[in-house]
Amino acid sequence: MDTLKPRLPWILALAVFFAGCAQQTEIIKLYDDTANSDHRYQRIFVVGIAGDAQTRQRLEDSIAEQLRSAGAIAIAGHTETGPETTLLQDDIDEAARRSAADAILVTHIVSVDTSAEIEEGRVDMVAECRGGDPADYFLYDYEELKEPDTVRLAHTVVAVTNLYDAGESKRIWTIQSTCFEKATMNEVLLEEAKAIARQLEIDKLIG
Repeated sequence: MDTLKPRLPWILALAVFFAGCAQQTEIIKLYDDTANSDHRYQRIFVVGIAGDAQTRQRLEDSIAEQLRSAGAIAIAGHTETGPETTLLQDDIDEAARRSAADAILVTHIVSVDTSAEIEEGRVDMVAECRGGDPADYFLYDYEELKEPDTVRLAHTVVAVTNLYDAGESKRIWTIQSTCFEKATMNEVLLEEAKAIARQLEIDKLIG
């Protein structure tokens, strides 16, 4: 009987192992000019570069929310510049000045790769008794019912994020982040935002 007791810890260990197997957002450091600086930015103007206004707005809002959760003051760029997808550098600089930002964070959606997996719908047979004469009570008509096919999408997105010192107008930090195989773009943008804010915290650039 005692041999059954260790099973629960093993089951829990396996659950933790498989939970850790999910592919995380990958971060690659492309540029870092902060080695000799301990400056932390407090007020960040967030700019998203995307193919359409809605994605840009969702990206900026997601990043700004994550930065606020990390203790920074973050201003989503579209609240100052409007929803345009094409912004000039002068427009960004002016909006950052109006916002009294000490840093400008620009995230560019570089690529979106979408794959689709089609799962065929299940086929069921439905039997209907013909009824009528008692001799026909065991005669049935069969109808085939097919559920619609299910399409599962997986989005993999690569983004490049630059942090600029607003006072000195120079780039000080760049990362590339890759978010793998999320079902919706909302999930992608949220995971990208979390990864960007987390890396800024790790590198002691905010907070």
